[in-house]
Amino acid sequence: MTLVKFRPASELSNIDKKIKKFFEDFDSPFNGEWGIKPFGGNAFTPRVDVTEDNENLYVHAEVPGVDKNDIKINLVGDVLTISGEKKSEQKDEKKNYYRIERNYGAFSRSFTLPAEVIYDKISAEYKEGVLNITLPKTEEAKIVEKQIDIK
Repeated sequence: MTLVKFRPASELSNIDKKIKKFFEDFDSPFNGEWGIKPFGGNAFTPRVDVTEDNENLYVHAEVPGVDKNDIKINLVGDVLTISGEKKSEQKDEKKNYYRIERNYGAFSRSFTLPAEVIYDKISAEYKEGVLNITLPKTEEAKIVEKQIDIK
């Protein structure tokens, strides 16, 4: 019979490693090999840039794979909302799926605009998977530059 010296610190280190590994691997069946995320993690959320110049506000939303007829743009007060749905393709029951990474579903993004805009002149264009919205600023919202004389 062989005697092995007990080292409590070593055992604690192993437990710590096992706990860390457990939490790192906890959702791997959901987002690893199978590409399925729990708790609505597979929802589609478009990425958006909001920029401005002196004349306009611009919103650029990446919505690849979304039909332009499935997108709605709404402005209430100073809150712009882009909503819609990216519909999933029909699954072929004859195929085995090894990985599903593309996201589908309804989406809605709302933004408080940093300046007042002219409602009647707002325009939107959908091209190559990007929704571009141009919101002309009111005269009051435009930046006015004035040189101030020092006395």
